[in-house]
Amino acid sequence: MSQPHIHWLTENKQLNQAVALWQEQSWLTLDTEFMRTKTFWPIPGLIQVGVGDDVWLIDPLTISDWTAFTECLMNPGITKVMHAMSEDLELFRHLTGQLPVNVFDTQIAAAYAGLDFSMGYQRLIAELLDISVSKGETRSDWLARPLTQSQTNYAALDVFYLGKAYPKLVQALEGKGFSDWHREDCERQIQSVGTDTDPKQAWRDVKLSWKLNPQQLAVLQQLCYWRETQARERNLSRNRLAPAGALWDLARVQPKTPHDLRQIKTLKPQTIRQSGNEILMQVNKGQQVPKPDWPEPPAGPLPKRVQPCVDAIKKFCKHQAAELGLLPELIPSKVWTGSLLRGWLKTSEFTLPANVTGWRVEEVLKPMIQHLNSLNFQKHQ
Repeated sequence: MSQPHIHWLTENKQLNQAVALWQEQSWLTLDTEFMRTKTFWPIPGLIQVGVGDDVWLIDPLTISDWTAFTECLMNPGITKVMHAMSEDLELFRHLTGQLPVNVFDTQIAAAYAGLDFSMGYQRLIAELLDISVSKGETRSDWLARPLTQSQTNYAALDVFYLGKAYPKLVQALEGKGFSDWHREDCERQIQSVGTDTDPKQAWRDVKLSWKLNPQQLAVLQQLCYWRETQARERNLSRNRLAPAGALWDLARVQPKTPHDLRQIKTLKPQTIRQSGNEILMQVNKGQQVPKPDWPEPPAGPLPKRVQPCVDAIKKFCKHQAAELGLLPELIPSKVWTGSLLRGWLKTSEFTLPANVTGWRVEEVLKPMIQHLNSLNFQKHQ
């Protein structure tokens, strides 16, 4: 296979000239390299764009005007091809203030093509192109300058090989009739990246929160609100402020002094030194929340008696996946099981969960609900 022609873009004028060429294409490949060890937002180290045998390496450390590039990302006439694109999308959003439109995720495409679910880039290229891609630069320092020749080659080949794999995936999806379903999942991922966590609701992501009483939940909510908002404002990773595993303990114990903090095993001494006083302030603030404003406790685990229903849902999803010619992971029963069963426990009937849209409603959920209701499960067996 031929090798890519590499072009470096280190000035605004060079980038604008390249964008003019990209705007004439029907599709292009994209990838990013970044650092994110201690920050909330990814720090871009390199952006790669591929068209045919040409690869452009954009240096975000020297480019200051992203206007033309953003317009290219927002051009609905150009398909932007990426692999496992969620982190790339997040970087583009932070860098440009926008999310790309008309995207094609090759990892999702590989699943619809029947190759594998959550397939890594190296395996994808090996499967489709019979090429072994080195992983040697995966954890490189992409903010270092100059980049090594090895880093440059690694970054360029990422989008170069992706450009060779993309037409094969398009052909596979069209042959199986899954192009529209794949496009829908890609659009859903864009929507997911574009939806920020509400800091007031961040506490809901804490494991075992259902075990806390409402007063403890008020403290947990305050801690999570502080952690989420400050991480964004200071551009620090959430765990630099307070590790996720300590939040539940903090809300349950509600420490009052630095000595109390040191008794919580999930808190490291470094965290106590850096954030201890702030954590104590947030615990105190949460304790001041009036009773009418305490959060509603979340639902706990489902009772064991629903296990026959769970088994029936899993069995139906597996069967339906086989009928549709899909990998079973593309019909994720866990996503719907909780809401389906909680509704059934209240009304003795399975109904369509709220806010569910897309092809899975007609192809899976509606026939599954009809099937489940025909089985006449007994709630008190």
